[in-house]
Amino acid sequence: MAVTRQQSGATQPVPADLIAAIDQGELSQGQLRRLIEIEAGDLGLDFDEAVRRARDGSLPKTVVGLDLELLVELLAD
Repeated sequence: MAVTRQQSGATQPVPADLIAAIDQGELSQGQLRRLIEIEAGDLGLDFDEAVRRARDGSLPKTVVGLDLELLVELLAD
């Protein structure tokens, strides 16, 4: 069973343009940054703090935290 953003404690909806890009497998770096910002906000973090914590493995081991770790891995340096 898939876990939805609502079930995972997510508070901010993902805009339709980002969902469409994800579905098409064509998420730009800018869109990826926006998605990270949205998910970071769900954890009460800003973009930079979320990226730092994802890279050092200190995000919570929740659906949102694990998702952020994956998104940060996809982010070009």
